[in-house]
Amino acid sequence: MTKKLNFCFFGSSNFSVYVLRNVIKKYKPELIFTLPAKPKGRGYKLEPNVVYSYALKEKLPVLEIKDFGEFNFNFEFGLLAAFGKIIPKDVLNKFKKGIINVHPSLLPKYRGPNPIREAILNGDKETGVTLFLLDEFVDHGPILAQEKIELNGNETYLQLEEKLGILGGQLFNKTIEKYLAGEINPIPQDDSLAIYTRKINKEDGKLDINEDYVIWDRKIRALNPWPGTYIEIIIKNEIKILKIYSIEKINEKNLKEDIRKINIGEFFQYKNELGLRLKDSFILIKELQLQDRKRMNSKEFLNGYRLGTFKLKY
Repeated sequence: MTKKLNFCFFGSSNFSVYVLRNVIKKYKPELIFTLPAKPKGRGYKLEPNVVYSYALKEKLPVLEIKDFGEFNFNFEFGLLAAFGKIIPKDVLNKFKKGIINVHPSLLPKYRGPNPIREAILNGDKETGVTLFLLDEFVDHGPILAQEKIELNGNETYLQLEEKLGILGGQLFNKTIEKYLAGEINPIPQDDSLAIYTRKINKEDGKLDINEDYVIWDRKIRALNPWPGTYIEIIIKNEIKILKIYSIEKINEKNLKEDIRKINIGEFFQYKNELGLRLKDSFILIKELQLQDRKRMNSKEFLNGYRLGTFKLKY
């Protein structure tokens, strides 16, 4: 049985769905706002985002909103999780108890667009979620609640996104009635401790042969599915992108002497899988995708492309 609260939800991503899925176990928003459908695929057919589709499936009222020019709604508070658009100050002021943002980091650490990726890229030992009140600055408002989790160093972006989204929804459910009753005093963030993340672009996914295994491993876990991690190879006199989805470090003692002597950036074959020498280690490329081909494991790749018919482009 859900309790009735006068609030709306803003969200447009998978993270939003993970938060919302847990929130509605206890409280159902009176309206969900999400960004409009975008053209996708070869036919550029308009396709609604995951929040819109989830709301329809759960029979929750949902509205696509392009801008806030005529925001004539009356809610006690709002709940926001990865909405993808800045809420103007005049709209914030319409909410008596403000808009609560579910942010996937321990603010003020990792303000901005990529807190989950940044935690993986930096090899953090812990992360968490923060509930805070939106103001006109980026991830700046006073904090209502936080919850930490430990990281084991093997999390992928998608796994951590889901885990933090679930945690965020649960934390909201534990916190909201105390906040509305005036039992929580919002705590201002210490701006001197703020760390800002930046937007990620496709070039960030390029793997450098002069980086060590730890950097490759973190990048591959943090930057898939977007923007994807890749190297460039020369195959049949053409430069092709080779996307890399997972790697595994090989114990050097298990390798034959002729493999141990190869140069950094050279490929080799080990137990019918594709290997590559990095600056500090030997790795197996477990899953990959050659440009214009389907995703496959390296055994399948070597069935189609013999070792020696391709090389790394430096």
